[in-house]
Amino acid sequence: MNDRPAQLAFDLPQEPGMGREDFFVTEANRAALEMVDAWPTGGERSPLLVLTGPAGSGKSHLAAIWRERTSALLAAPQDVMAENLPALLSVGRLVIEDMPGDALDETAMFHLVNMAREHGAAILLTSREFPSRWNVTLPDLRSRLKAAQVAELGPPDDALLRAVLVKLFTDRQLKVGEGVISYMLSRMERSLATARELVEEIDRRALEEKVNVTRPFVARLMRRRDASACSG
Repeated sequence: MNDRPAQLAFDLPQEPGMGREDFFVTEANRAALEMVDAWPTGGERSPLLVLTGPAGSGKSHLAAIWRERTSALLAAPQDVMAENLPALLSVGRLVIEDMPGDALDETAMFHLVNMAREHGAAILLTSREFPSRWNVTLPDLRSRLKAAQVAELGPPDDALLRAVLVKLFTDRQLKVGEGVISYMLSRMERSLATARELVEEIDRRALEEKVNVTRPFVARLMRRRDASACSG
């Protein structure tokens, strides 16, 4: 019987890299990245660019790249209120994440878009759905959204997930074999957020149990996660 206590694992936060150099380009995101890199170029019909795609597809990362390049401000849908509009457009570049939110002020959003067009400002929006599917009732705002440019990201493909997993393990100084990566790819949810959560848990458990990260170890951990998710 092994009475040796498990090693304490200090859960130090590891912030995901959100720079351009951290963005892995594959067919799932290449077209969206090219649009973000080129926008705004001037003369667009609309001051809006909407990044759309499923959860974990990289929308926030692309938005962060654009923010870094343009020094844009960051806001949430609930920040769009009449009294905030001048401040939101004070630098001429704005990112609003997770549109349309639970209770979007449609009139304020309509005026924000008009102000951006009048002053040559640009607004990048992120959303899991196309603007045509948002529950927007104000006809004038629907018209503005219809004119927006849309860049769609697909779910992460194997090439993207593989690159992200390798980088996440490398960042934590964990040496893993190809068998571990292949096993994870064949069974994990197609999400960059899930990849980060899995690698974090693998790192923590391996430290607690003082073991190397092998395929059997990862398989046991992932089966445990699946069983816990089913029972919950």
